[in-house]
Amino acid sequence: MERLPRATLIGATIASGATALLGLAWMLGLLPNVYADPATALLAQLAGQEAATTVHVLTALAGVAGGIAALAGVLGVRGRVWVAAAQLVVFGVVLQGGGPLSTMGYLVAMAMPLAVVVLLVQVVRRYRVARWTVGVPGLALLVVGAFLARDALAGIVRMLGAGLYENRAGLLLSLLVLTVGTLWAAAGVQALAGTPVLERTTDWVVRHRRAITIVAATGPLPYALVRLTWLTPWPQLGFDMDLSTRIWGLTLSSGAWLGVFLTLGLIRPWGEVFPRWMPGLAGRRVPVAAAAVPGGLIAVTLIFSIVPMLVMFGGQGLVDGIVGAVTFPCWYWGPALALAVWGYVAHRTRSERSPALPTPVLDARG
Repeated sequence: MERLPRATLIGATIASGATALLGLAWMLGLLPNVYADPATALLAQLAGQEAATTVHVLTALAGVAGGIAALAGVLGVRGRVWVAAAQLVVFGVVLQGGGPLSTMGYLVAMAMPLAVVVLLVQVVRRYRVARWTVGVPGLALLVVGAFLARDALAGIVRMLGAGLYENRAGLLLSLLVLTVGTLWAAAGVQALAGTPVLERTTDWVVRHRRAITIVAATGPLPYALVRLTWLTPWPQLGFDMDLSTRIWGLTLSSGAWLGVFLTLGLIRPWGEVFPRWMPGLAGRRVPVAAAAVPGGLIAVTLIFSIVPMLVMFGGQGLVDGIVGAVTFPCWYWGPALALAVWGYVAHRTRSERSPALPTPVLDARG
């Protein structure tokens, strides 16, 4: 077995083991059972906490057994694919709720202030013209804004801290399930590597990857635009618009805009070569995993959220359901992003195997 598929299987087996241990801790009463809240998973709504916990543990243990068997060489291609499919169906549909999408969205939003500061500092360091037109004014605006809105910002920090602590069990479950789903999805695809069906599908994805990526990049736009309305007198999908809420809405919107930018990077030169404003990395090739891993994780998050979100929208009435499905378009965004990442990985792999293909070169703008 090649090194990468073996590493993926090891990671998937470990993640399944950690997920099984979490479920066993719930069964033994060592930790609060997340499935006690029916909204956590579809099966918990239909059959209750005990059924959801039992299926959780058995599926995770099946993942551990399948991973060990595959690593030992006694599980063929078909077996690896079936194990991967079972993990994805159970944890991605049967035991899925809206938790992973909320978790990922909030974590990205929480990282955005630091990301903006780093970006502005790099603009000041690297670009002479933009230093005084963008970098310095932007940093000054952030400092003044943080001072004037210090009470609101403190309220946001308290809210997030309390929320993370109170929902720590659900947060752990969400991160574990997303890790399991991402690793087993990769293991399933790697098991099919070299088969005619996968090769034909990959050829199609690579041919259409530009259009697919553009479609995927539109996924975060409705949410980004809706959250920007929180800065206006006509906020959409929100209430109690105090200053803290408006600032948090801007942060959530900025995370969605980052998603648009990074998705387009899958078909842009700076998605293959680090631009010059990246400290210590400028001009170097972007490792395929640097784009594929976070992109794949977000794609799995979105795909896992399709059924729970559609079920939720279906109970809100026709108009509200359509508005929700448009604002949170996981139903097309997730599959499109998965295909965009697939196309990026295949394109990069083929380019690096073919010296005749041109290597992206940074222009003066980075």
